[in-house]
Amino acid sequence: MRRVLDWHFERYPLMRAQDVYKLVHQGVFGPGHIIKSEEKARQVLEQEFSEVRSRCCMQAVESVEPLSPSGDLIRVNLETLREVDTAVELVLKVLVESAAAVRADPGTMSKRLQQALEWCGDHLPGQADDLRQLADTAEADGFPALHHSEVYLTAYRPAYRVVRKELWAEVDPGGTATGECGLPRFSGTSD
Repeated sequence: MRRVLDWHFERYPLMRAQDVYKLVHQGVFGPGHIIKSEEKARQVLEQEFSEVRSRCCMQAVESVEPLSPSGDLIRVNLETLREVDTAVELVLKVLVESAAAVRADPGTMSKRLQQALEWCGDHLPGQADDLRQLADTAEADGFPALHHSEVYLTAYRPAYRVVRKELWAEVDPGGTATGECGLPRFSGTSD
């Protein structure tokens, strides 16, 4: 888990406790919370692509980002797909398939949050108490999905979808799901 957190902290140094929690949550629970219906997911995705395409310039982001120590879940940055005509269909297909394939385990979430707390103590000591409180509350509430912090949203303007790496690799128009673009090949360990 530390390698994943280090990777994100190197690129997003303004992460807060809420963002660390969200990262861990996505790496365990995947995209299931975002799929209420395929049609609603399509509408939200189309709106987000419209916003991304209307930006005057691209954010400096990786095409894909690791979420889990095993490397099976990734964030696909929509910004890097802004010129792909079929992007909505590609992302939606993989998103729906990923949501159906991910089987979340609250025990894994607890274990990874503990690892994140230890990491936070070393890298974001001012956020460690906030993450501990957030983790305790979240566990009592069944580990709900949370939004990014306002600091993160303002600084980085994230636009991505969480998917299974193997499913994205099947349709990826840029060939980015295999370790290119600085993405480490996380594999061989589940925690």
